Amino acid sequence: MNEQHTTTFPKWPAFHPDSLRDVIEPLKSGEVNYWTGNKGREFEDAFAKWCGSEFAISCSSGTSALHTIISAMDIGPGDEIIVPSYSFIASSYAVLQAGAIPIFCDVSADHTINPDKIEALVTKRTRAIIVVHLYGVVCDMRPIMEIAERYQIKVIEDAAQCIGGQYYNQKVGTLGHAAAFSFCQSKHFTTGGEGGMITTNDENLAWECRSFRDHGFDVKHKLALLEMEEKEKYIHHRVGYNYRMTEIQSIIGLNELKRFDDWNLLNRRKNAFIYRECLSQCQYIESLPLDTPDRQNAYWLFPIVFDQSFDEQRTESVYKKLVEKGIPVTKVLWPEAYREKAYTDLIGFGKANFPFHSSEYTDPQSVQYDNQICPMAYSLSKRTLNLHLHPTWNAEHIEKCASTLLGVLAEIHGDNHGK
Repeated sequence: MNEQHTTTFPKWPAFHPDSLRDVIEPLKSGEVNYWTGNKGREFEDAFAKWCGSEFAISCSSGTSALHTIISAMDIGPGDEIIVPSYSFIASSYAVLQAGAIPIFCDVSADHTINPDKIEALVTKRTRAIIVVHLYGVVCDMRPIMEIAERYQIKVIEDAAQCIGGQYYNQKVGTLGHAAAFSFCQSKHFTTGGEGGMITTNDENLAWECRSFRDHGFDVKHKLALLEMEEKEKYIHHRVGYNYRMTEIQSIIGLNELKRFDDWNLLNRRKNAFIYRECLSQCQYIESLPLDTPDRQNAYWLFPIVFDQSFDEQRTESVYKKLVEKGIPVTKVLWPEAYREKAYTDLIGFGKANFPFHSSEYTDPQSVQYDNQICPMAYSLSKRTLNLHLHPTWNAEHIEKCASTLLGVLAEIHGDNHGK
């Protein structure tokens, strides 16, 4: 039987009050499309300025942002991209969507791609490395950028879970050659359920991203035509998709960005500090996310890794007891993507299952996913749970989660040492 709970956890997302007013205007005017209003370009400019990048290109999702970057880099059939096995499926699916092959790399104990494991995976087909700042934990970027420079390959940041993270005082999203952010329902903030953003300092890449996102339009030419209030029949210069963001999404994004540093990210970091204060001495916890002089995390979630005595069954027991006690908690998220059916059974596009079975473009050795294992990702998959720390929460909510977890650990071990 469930216990009685006195703590109510505020839900997330919670929208800026101004958005409830501001989204009415495009509904009244009918200017709801990216090209009929001006809020889309305003949001892009504001995000670029906030991030410290030269250019920002809004998209319909974080997944479409990744797909756009990869395709704009002219990566496709015959190419390979190194990706961490421990990430949401979109990080590797975007590679397949471009016709390339994902090569899975193991992670470090902090849940992010292990720089020491990357170089052994580089082949003549390798065109890029995707780094994922998982859970809001910032990757160790310097050794990764050194590898990329050595082999003349690109680095793409998947920053979907790390808005506001910093590496040596430089914001995530400006550390590689391009980055993809997500504004999905559960992320640091959402632009109304879905949304994404690309950042880059490469002007040519930015134009290619704008084109791919917009049916392959020659966007620079299209902007010039808009200035002259003219149109041409044929201005599609490449294959592309419709990945544009709407005006209403952009309005919501602008309002969330205004309060991000001083409220959203500030509260997440305060809450992370409280978790560390409460949990750092627990003998059953092996690691917690930490800020260091070189890396300041953005804390989408707060991943907790239990010690080596934990297996999948014991971690599951902790999870169930926390849920029973009304604590918001999430299991380990996507540690071994190569175990997905699409990879084990090589189910690609069409009857040919492209690109997995392409004799022309794909190395058969690269797609033997059913034999793959990433040892650290596998170990973390059995010992990790995620506590929440939304900016709408305060110290009472965080302390409630932490004290309940310590109580559950003590209960499972039959002692008081969990506390």
